[in-house]
Amino acid sequence: MHCRVAGSLCLVSLTFAGCIIPKDAKANVVTSAQLGNKWVVRGQTFIDEPTLLPRLALSAPTVNGDTIRLVGEGAMPLGNDTGKGWYPDGHAGRFAQVDLVGSYAKTFGDITLEGGVHNYVLPNGKEFVNTERGTTSELFLLASANVLEATPYVSVHYDIDEVQDWYFRGGITESIPLGETFFISLDGSLGYITNGQAQWLFGADKSGLADLRGMIALNWRYDERTTFNIGLNGSTMLDSGIARWMQQQNQYTIGTSASGTTFGTGIDPDPVWVTVGGAFAF
Repeated sequence: MHCRVAGSLCLVSLTFAGCIIPKDAKANVVTSAQLGNKWVVRGQTFIDEPTLLPRLALSAPTVNGDTIRLVGEGAMPLGNDTGKGWYPDGHAGRFAQVDLVGSYAKTFGDITLEGGVHNYVLPNGKEFVNTERGTTSELFLLASANVLEATPYVSVHYDIDEVQDWYFRGGITESIPLGETFFISLDGSLGYITNGQAQWLFGADKSGLADLRGMIALNWRYDERTTFNIGLNGSTMLDSGIARWMQQQNQYTIGTSASGTTFGTGIDPDPVWVTVGGAFAF
């Protein structure tokens, strides 16, 4: 069912795009890949081991100057053991998740609004320890602005399928040039999660301030089409109830004594991870 829905959305998007994209317009295609020592989404460590994150993005102008975007990306664990992560073990070299995104962006001066559909495909959703997770879809709206060379943004996400609840995010990003070929990317943001989304992501039926996240990356522009980067990322779960719940998940036994069994900490609510990667624009 989900595959048919995703396929129908793609077909409608392509048909619609063919009607509003100028015949002589050239699409911008960027393929990229990141390798991280773990994979974290909205403060939840999905995979606590090296993970490959390939991505393909296509954007094209419309007849009225707006932009259509199509994105496909995935997460592929490089080992069978996902460590102290949320996702099930045993799928090295295969996609743990595939994301398909279609969106439409319109700019009003220094403000850009972008809305669309984000489809999450979970090939191994029936293997989660806590409860089964199925493929699901979100509607989203992202508003961003150019302010003093920085870009503050706010995004609203509503899951229309499995979760049927909200997630909100606000932050600011900036790019700082270092000469002609190097530049630094900065991003800081804070999420707010509702009960349904928290149940889906963490297994905790609780709403509140979620992940406070930061990123700094050094980028090397090798040529006009190719860029390489290395980044340092960090996240902390502000809601203490969700943080405690995360630490109780996927616990492992350290030892047993007369006083009882000692358990090691489960999923880390304050992960730090490193990524390296590159992008090529056609």
